[in-house]
Amino acid sequence: MSIPLLLLAALAAQAAVSPAAAPPAAGASSAARGEAYYYYSLGLQARLSGDSDEALAQYRRAQKLDPASSAIRVEAARLLKDMGKLDEAAAEANAAVALDKDDADAHLVLAQLAQGQAAGPEAEAAVRRAAAQYEEVARIRPGDGQSLLVLASLYGQLEDHAAAARVWSLYLALDPGSFEAHVQRGTHLLLAGESEKAAAALKTALELEPGSARAYQMLGDIYARAEQTDQAVLHYRKALEIEPQNLRIRLALGEVLLPAKRPAEALAEAEAVLKADAANRFALDLKGRCLRDLKRYDEADAAASALLAGDPGDLKAAFLRVTIAESRRDYAKAATLIEEILARPAAKDDENPGNQRIFLLHLGFAYQQLERYADAAAAFARAKAAGDPPDANILGFHAEALYLAKQKDEALSAVRAARQRFPDDVDLTGLEATLLREKGDTAAGTALVERMRLRAPEDVKVLGRVADFYRRAGQLPKAESALRQARQADPKGLSVLFQLGAVLERQKRHDEAEAVFREALAIEPDSAPVLNYLGYMNADRGVKLEESLVLIQKAVDLDPASGAYKDSLGWALYRLARYDAAERSVRQALEKDSHNAVILDHLGDVLSKRGRVAEALQFWQRALDGEDEESELDRPRVEAKIRDAQGVLHAQQQGQVAPTP
Repeated sequence: MSIPLLLLAALAAQAAVSPAAAPPAAGASSAARGEAYYYYSLGLQARLSGDSDEALAQYRRAQKLDPASSAIRVEAARLLKDMGKLDEAAAEANAAVALDKDDADAHLVLAQLAQGQAAGPEAEAAVRRAAAQYEEVARIRPGDGQSLLVLASLYGQLEDHAAAARVWSLYLALDPGSFEAHVQRGTHLLLAGESEKAAAALKTALELEPGSARAYQMLGDIYARAEQTDQAVLHYRKALEIEPQNLRIRLALGEVLLPAKRPAEALAEAEAVLKADAANRFALDLKGRCLRDLKRYDEADAAASALLAGDPGDLKAAFLRVTIAESRRDYAKAATLIEEILARPAAKDDENPGNQRIFLLHLGFAYQQLERYADAAAAFARAKAAGDPPDANILGFHAEALYLAKQKDEALSAVRAARQRFPDDVDLTGLEATLLREKGDTAAGTALVERMRLRAPEDVKVLGRVADFYRRAGQLPKAESALRQARQADPKGLSVLFQLGAVLERQKRHDEAEAVFREALAIEPDSAPVLNYLGYMNADRGVKLEESLVLIQKAVDLDPASGAYKDSLGWALYRLARYDAAERSVRQALEKDSHNAVILDHLGDVLSKRGRVAEALQFWQRALDGEDEESELDRPRVEAKIRDAQGVLHAQQQGQVAPTP
């Protein structure tokens, strides 16, 4: 019997849609296969005519005549899928695969059925099933670019970036000149942590399209993630030359510039975004952080307040206000802000226990700065219980707060429990050694730090902890020895140089200390702690006073919220006999740290020079009861000044000397 021309056209159209489709397979008799092919062809014709029921009936007849044909079952599966009979379609497609595991069309139908189920709670499982079937299609038809594109997209949905990058590589073997494929491969390589390969892919994309802002932007993202700031900035700026109105790139550039300590440049990018989009919350948040780092605190607070006005539940904006208060060293305000956040009803963005832990840690630090050590310990204990199991740092914070709260037994128990989990943690080991020493078991503490040093004799952090132990124990030569070892391991380590200079100064080896501090400043000219220490040391000795004033003033400019630096400035002014300015500066320092014994002593000295002996006496007396953790206060000298002042005041009362004006 002949096949009508219309049917031949239908078969040709079907072949165009499904290039791997084939007539019924071998397995039945020749006559049966021929008749099956006839009904199969009638089914195709009926389907083209829109009669799905008739088409299905014809496919069923063909199946009975040639049950071993996977192609007939695939066509039936396609039809059933289009009719919405998905379970039957899946059964037919699976039967086709059972007959011929290399039937690409059968796998394709199964993949499409799985894609149709990619919604709801089972979405991920459905996408995985679809990807597995497309992998089969790719195996059977390696030149099927369309299937590779779908497969790469599915892996992207699954966030299996390594697999997506692999599939894009397969696609590029078919079409090596595809700009988009190189970009997509680079994207997934980046997300998979393969930064170098990602950069290479994107550079190839740029060779194909040198004017692509998108490729430059992605290269910027790669370098930003690798913390190669200069390269990131270079590529973001190239992207902006091509697309100057692209706000996403400007924000990305700003986010790279800010942690690179270039807040003024980052602020310019934030302002440019806000000029184009005044309601852009990302830019407003960036602006607030830039202003904070530029120490323009009132403006930073205004930006955070604007964010909260738009969304009172914005946790990030609330945290920005906390960090602004911390930068100002206004720890009372920081603590109040955190307490308010922790007390509010839980919102969607703070359901994550990790967020609560971050706030509790900051609360603990704020309490510690406020010398509310028991409250700090309680906050750190709550942080331990929030979120995932705590790390060694959190356990150490808790134990140290207990130690500062004079709860030394509890602190020792806490640090020992922490070391059971983190036996080799340097900070925990050093803290336990310090606690043992302070409880009178110096030998045990010393043995502990020396065992730690023996395990890692060239580890700079270990040597720093060993030095700290000996410094606190008053064994300065041993502290110096450990720091000199650390310096050999890290000659340009700023922390090591700072600690070494301080230990030398404590041993009254001022010229050696000065040389070390100047070496540190050559490495980091804007180190406020080094500037302050060197300036104060020389001012206290009465040498190089004008330079000391300049050094300390620079430290104050870098960190105007530091009470310690204001005290140093006041002391340098005192040594220069500029008593009015000295009093102002030391009083500002006392506002920051009202119980500091050294600051109280300094204010007494300044007032005495101004002839206000009675006031000076009060501050000297307070100094003896003040906080002096580092034993910096020369107590015998203060006691002598108190006796002298009392003698002067007694003489005044007796009329033996004229009262001070």
